[in-house]
Amino acid sequence: MTLRTGIVLATLALVPLAACSGGAAATSAAPAPASSSAAAPAPSASATGAASPSGSSQSYTMADVAKHNSQTDCWAAIDGDVYDLTQWISRHPGGPDKIIGLCGTDATSAFHNQHDDQARPNEQLASFKVGTLTD
Repeated sequence: MTLRTGIVLATLALVPLAACSGGAAATSAAPAPASSSAAAPAPSASATGAASPSGSSQSYTMADVAKHNSQTDCWAAIDGDVYDLTQWISRHPGGPDKIIGLCGTDATSAFHNQHDDQARPNEQLASFKVGTLTD
């Protein structure tokens, strides 16, 4: 082995597994934000106002959330916010069934029972927010 090869191998050994594509840790990494070409969820008739560039969001009722109750269209309310979990179903480290059962529901208790105040699940969840829950 040449000195150059040894340096390259030593450098690669220092790269975290999550940084490597296809590694085991890469599959549970935080989700990438949706691309600008992806269609945003359409607000329902009860939604109020349009999202502003400052980050404010749409408002939805539980009836709105309940309409998104399938594996191909999955929303859940958690702590007064509404999340589109459709893309997360197949990527959830605990398996898709853990998310599918929450589609169209207020999943606050289920989320807190499983993740409580863990930073990573809360950060991942925040990336799926589509609005706030109203009465």
